[in-house]
Amino acid sequence: MLVVHLHFHSRTTGITKSIESILPFLGKYVNAKVFGYGIDAEKIGLQAFLRQVFGKDSLIIHAHRNNEIIFALFLRSLGGKFRLFATRHSETKPSGLTVYLMRKADIAIALTSSMAKDLPVKSKVVRHGVNTSVFKPGEKKLIPGVQQENLVSVIGRIRPTKGQADVLTAIAPLLKSNPGWGLVIIGKIDDRSYVRSIIAIAEQNKVLSQVHLVPSVKNTLDFYHASRAVVIASASEGFSLVCLEALSCGIVTVATQQVGVHSEVLDNGKNGYLFRYGDTEKLRSILSMIINDKVQFNAEEIRQAIVDNWDISKSAHELARIYGILTEKP
Repeated sequence: MLVVHLHFHSRTTGITKSIESILPFLGKYVNAKVFGYGIDAEKIGLQAFLRQVFGKDSLIIHAHRNNEIIFALFLRSLGGKFRLFATRHSETKPSGLTVYLMRKADIAIALTSSMAKDLPVKSKVVRHGVNTSVFKPGEKKLIPGVQQENLVSVIGRIRPTKGQADVLTAIAPLLKSNPGWGLVIIGKIDDRSYVRSIIAIAEQNKVLSQVHLVPSVKNTLDFYHASRAVVIASASEGFSLVCLEALSCGIVTVATQQVGVHSEVLDNGKNGYLFRYGDTEKLRSILSMIINDKVQFNAEEIRQAIVDNWDISKSAHELARIYGILTEKP
């Protein structure tokens, strides 16, 4: 059997990272490759792919975006023989087209129970996971060009829905009175006017030297190891791998409640903190506790729930089971 994940997207996104992460673990159970572009994974060429599509060997095609489902359905209309799996990666209300396409798949997959509940298509839940052998506590890192040794990090595409401006609004008064602390905002810029508004907030609060904008980086591990806390202030998330990665590294994590997987994985006040999207006063209160060293979470205790329940090997096992390759649960 061959499993081919489709990836027709030029930019690196959470979907890209999730496919890149799971394929090596899925390879334990089945020959798994990618057809497409914009992704760092073992690929299958066009001719070999078409031989599989129109051949007699067992083939699974796994799509993650509408354009990929449409492509798979086109191949099927030409006589292609395969089972089609489609994963929904967003918690927003699906469009009519998305619902129609998901219903055309043999198996629809959602990332969380809440996402499955809101998707008007019968679906199975396969949660993302994190490679806990890679994302683990490590030695304290210093980021070149950043003077402050105590850092709060925000990792994700820089756009209004990610809430970077909310984090800066909340932390700015605290930075002003704590010069040894800094805020690092890491991510690809989607909205340059939004970046200008972030810089304006820093200038107005006279903390510009403590706020650092870092272009998107392939390897975020050093930034986790440099951070005292990670904040995820987004209005919506398809899943939120950053949350799992930060917790797996034993980092105090603060995230918006009922967004992505945040409320499933964070136990407020025990392994991290939750706050309502846009509630900068609550976020400031939480960050004040962190900066004033009133939070005493143990890194290994923060990490343990991820190791036990969210390791990517479990995700790969469950996906292989839904493919029909395995029968037993992990």
